[in-house]
Amino acid sequence: MSNVLKFPERFHEQSQAPAETPKGPQVEDGYTRIANPIMDALCCADLTSREFRVLHFVIRTTYGWNTKACRMTGEFIAKKVKLDPSRCSKVLNELIRRRVLIRHGGSRSPVSLNKHVEEWEPREGAKRQAPTKQSDSAQDEPTPPKGADSAQDEPTHSAQDEPTKKDMKDIPPLPTVEGEGPSPETGQKPEAEKPKPKAKPKGGTKPKAAKLDLSQLPDGVSLEAVEGFIEHRNTLKKPLTQRALTLNVNEALRAAERIPGMTADQALDETVMAGWQGVKADWLARRQGATENPAKGMNPAERLHAANQQAIREAVERRNADAECKGDLFDNDGGHW
Repeated sequence: MSNVLKFPERFHEQSQAPAETPKGPQVEDGYTRIANPIMDALCCADLTSREFRVLHFVIRTTYGWNTKACRMTGEFIAKKVKLDPSRCSKVLNELIRRRVLIRHGGSRSPVSLNKHVEEWEPREGAKRQAPTKQSDSAQDEPTPPKGADSAQDEPTHSAQDEPTKKDMKDIPPLPTVEGEGPSPETGQKPEAEKPKPKAKPKGGTKPKAAKLDLSQLPDGVSLEAVEGFIEHRNTLKKPLTQRALTLNVNEALRAAERIPGMTADQALDETVMAGWQGVKADWLARRQGATENPAKGMNPAERLHAANQQAIREAVERRNADAECKGDLFDNDGGHW
């Protein structure tokens, strides 16, 4: 006889097999790498629930795919986090304004998390003043019972106990400190010592103008004109030194030599009337309208006429100087001047 093997039914095997427990989320299925300082900052961040939902989705979309930034719209985020699109756009813009998220470009540019957590700005109106706490010593102090400080415990004073004027006369005066109160001999208070005037600093006063030597003035310069110029400088609060006076007098003499019809005294007087601090021959020449070259600014005919007049004056001077010269003046060709 042959032996028959009987296999167990498949249904029976499945019924006897132990039930497998479902697996939870595994790292092998995917994970998001994020630095611990950022996680610590997220734990302390002052964000609303909607802001947290949008922020976590941005982190999941960027760091979860090993990228720093990703292009996403408000509608796309709203579908994933189950928010109204209009509210989601406001939340996204608020996170960008507070520097929690960064948008790299325009409205449809990539968005990334700002990993510099110190740049995150707090929410408006989040800062509040903490209530002031009373010190432990103030709280521990016992409160006095009512009526403890009543008027009955205070000592009473009557008008009879106060000393009268007659009794006060018999009381000797207390010894006074020297300089205070009436003196025992005269009974009058000593006069208060007058404060000593403060000494003026030596370097604070302006130096006085030094006396000028006017005894050796050059010829052509009068004492009156020089004194007027000195007074003018003192009025301008620019006193002269001996060296400055000599230079101005020499410049006045130089102006008298350059400008026809002007003397040194007139040069000093013109300087005073013009309000100048010093004498300048060039300034006086321009002021008087005279220059070293009288022919400057003339046309050729005027220059020729001026040269002829100068030649006539020189000839007349030579004729007057020579007593032997008689008759009219003739030129080399025999013509009259």
